[in-house]
Amino acid sequence: MLFLLRFLSGYVCFRITGSRAGSFVNKLIRAHINVWGIRADSDGIVCCVRLRDYPTVQSMCRDSSQRVRIKAKRGVPFFLHKNRDRSGLLVGAVLFLAVFHVLSLFVWTVDICEFNTISQTAAREILGRVGLYEGVYGELGSLKRMQTTAMLEFGNLSWMTINVDGSRGEVNATEKIPEETNDTAPRNMKAAIDGQIVRADAYCGDAFVSAGDAVVKGDLLISGVVETELGGVRIVRADGTVIARTHREEKFAIPKKRRAAEYTDTPVCRYAARLFGVVVPLTFCSAPQDRAAVSGEVSAEFGGERASVSLITENIYGRRITVKDTDCETVFKNECLLRELFCYNDKKILDKQIAVSENDNYMIYTVDYSCEENIAKPSKILVRTN
Repeated sequence: MLFLLRFLSGYVCFRITGSRAGSFVNKLIRAHINVWGIRADSDGIVCCVRLRDYPTVQSMCRDSSQRVRIKAKRGVPFFLHKNRDRSGLLVGAVLFLAVFHVLSLFVWTVDICEFNTISQTAAREILGRVGLYEGVYGELGSLKRMQTTAMLEFGNLSWMTINVDGSRGEVNATEKIPEETNDTAPRNMKAAIDGQIVRADAYCGDAFVSAGDAVVKGDLLISGVVETELGGVRIVRADGTVIARTHREEKFAIPKKRRAAEYTDTPVCRYAARLFGVVVPLTFCSAPQDRAAVSGEVSAEFGGERASVSLITENIYGRRITVKDTDCETVFKNECLLRELFCYNDKKILDKQIAVSENDNYMIYTVDYSCEENIAKPSKILVRTN
């Protein structure tokens, strides 16, 4: 900091020659002149003083037998004097300061905390919709209103803060913690679907059905209200397994014609730079009209801080759409297998009947499943307390 002040005000480095050079330096110090960088060389003593103090040094030199000779001039005053006829430098400096001031009024970097369930790209899109993005004017109005709107857009945040410090925006947030379920709350077990009971095993509570009974969706299977030996009742958390025969119907509509996309093997690569929120193309090669693009963006970092400069890479693949006949039966078998794998993995399929119909555009396959499955579904018991 001291060097900067000296550089701004200007200073002179000079050499003192003579038989009493050391005494002259002491004389300058006693005269309350700030002297620094004192060192001896073969011709005398070299030291530095501020520009405004150098005339005093010259005056004191004339009153003594010492000689003073300037070795170097440093600082802004000498630079300005040297370039006093170069008006372009002054104009450039003024323009630089003006542009720098204008740029400082905008937000050029937005740092967003990491989310567990939201990608950084999606988070930036949401914040852009509420008014916080790279290149926005720094006077954002009510940050509190922006925070509230952003929290509603995200939907799963417990709190959020948006801070703007100069040209840097910062977003911190905490996602909601899923509420823990109450494993002791009283409940009944009811039928999730129509069926005929095969077996009812009540682990806790009283079973209201037995083998051979027919039930419809919503019927009580296991009650959480249990009679005690003394004739009273108590409410428990009913639990158990009720296996029943059920019927389920699935429909698959397979188009007779399918659209297939064929892509070129070699993509067309294009590059662009994002500078302060403005996208500047770096390559101007043409791309197919019907195309599919894969893009990526890499941001520059300086000292661990994300800069508002990034490189966008776009790989463009040519695409041709063709219409072909569909092997409907093969597609149906594959979709049916996937449906059974993901939706019927907890059920025992006893039988299935397949019916086929068609219209102008689709082959329609209707599958009627006969299954054995656990149809018991928890249902809360509302208890009124006085």
